[in-house]
Amino acid sequence: MLKSVDTLRRAVSGPLAERCGCEARMLTSELHGMEVRGLAFCPGRVVRFVLDAKTQRLQTVDLLRLTKATRQPAD
Repeated sequence: MLKSVDTLRRAVSGPLAERCGCEARMLTSELHGMEVRGLAFCPGRVVRFVLDAKTQRLQTVDLLRLTKATRQPAD
């Protein structure tokens, strides 16, 4: 079972880097039974993740995504 903060960080960092890129950074992590849940910052977005500790399956959901402005300045 995952217990320490370092163990949680190591368990999440590999799958998170594969899913979101090598610049992804974990912001928070919590242990809920056999799941690790938390928030991560990826370039241009903030994601919520759930990692199943048994299968190492990572699920992510975008909470915030930066977009380019579409408005044109007034003349």
